[in-house]
Amino acid sequence: MTENQNSKKALKDKKSNEDPEKEEEEKKLKLDSLKKAGEIAKEVKKIIKPEIKVGAKVLDIINLTELKINELGGGIAFPANVSVNNIAAHYTSPLRDDNLVIGDSDLVKLDLGVHVEGYIVDTAYSVNFNDDELLSNIVQATEVAVDAAKMMAKPGVNTREIGKKIESIVKGFKYNPIKELGGHQVERWTVHGKKQLPELGSQRGSTMEEGDVFAVEIFASTGEGSVHAMNNSYIYEINPYSGRVPLRRKISKQLLGFISNNYKTLPFAERWLLKEFKTGVAFGLQELVQQGKLHAHNVLAEKKGVYVAQTEETILITEDGFIQLT
Repeated sequence: MTENQNSKKALKDKKSNEDPEKEEEEKKLKLDSLKKAGEIAKEVKKIIKPEIKVGAKVLDIINLTELKINELGGGIAFPANVSVNNIAAHYTSPLRDDNLVIGDSDLVKLDLGVHVEGYIVDTAYSVNFNDDELLSNIVQATEVAVDAAKMMAKPGVNTREIGKKIESIVKGFKYNPIKELGGHQVERWTVHGKKQLPELGSQRGSTMEEGDVFAVEIFASTGEGSVHAMNNSYIYEINPYSGRVPLRRKISKQLLGFISNNYKTLPFAERWLLKEFKTGVAFGLQELVQQGKLHAHNVLAEKKGVYVAQTEETILITEDGFIQLT
C-alpha cells in the first residue's frame, strides 16, 4: 500500500471513529437542551397562570411570560400568544398596545415557546372565566384528547390514527376540533416542522420516528371547527427561501439585517422591534412582506360568538414510546 493510500485509509478510519462520537454528542445536546427548555416552560406556565385573571391586561401577561422565559435561561421560540374567545391562534399584543383586558366571560389561551440552543418546546393551556354550561367541559375536552394522543405516540405510528382518536374525543364532548390547526413536528430552529399531527382522522398524517419531537396541540370549538385569517398580523417570520430582492426603503434594509441577526428563522413580534427602531417599523415590515422577505402570521379566528379552547404539550419520541418535555 502506498503512503498516499495509507494516509487516505487513516483519514477514513479517523472519520468513522469520530462520526459516532459526534452523533452521540449531538444527541446529548438535543436531549439536554429539550429537557432544559421543557423545565423552563413548565415553570413559566406555573408562574403565569395566577396572572391570567379578570381585569388583567393582556400585554402585561405577554410581557411577563417572555421576561420569565429569559430570566430562567431560555430563549423565546415565538412571541407569547394570549388568544381570547373566538381567537384561536397567532394573537400577541400589537406594535401599539390595543389595551386588551380579560373580561369576566372570557375563555383565554396562553401559548408559549421556549428554546435552548435552537431546540424548541411548544406548550399551551386554557383558562375559562365563562360560567355558561355550554363551556363547562371545553377545556377538559382538549386536556383529555392531549393525554389520549400522547399515549398513542411511538415509532411507526401514523399520526392520522392519532387524529382519529382526537376527533372522536373532542366530538364526544360535543365540541368540534379545528380542521386548519393541530399538532406538528418541532425541529431545531423551526417551530412548525415537516410532519403534521392532525385533529381529524380524514386528514393526512405522518409516520412518527424515534428522535422526532412533536407538539401535541388540540383545539376544541363551540363553532363549526374552522378558522379564517383576519386582516391583522402581529407576528412575522423570515422567509429563508427568498432570493435577493430590491428594497426601496432604508428602514426595510435595516429591519431585515436586524431580524436576520437576532431572530434567525424563529417567529418574532413586531413590538419587539420598537426597542431598536423608534419609527418606520410598520412601513418597513409592510415592504418586507410584499417583497416576500417575511411571512406574516395573521391572527386566526373562528366566527364571532364562538369559543375556542386549546391544550398543547411537547413530547420526544423514544425507542418504545415518548418522553413528555412540558
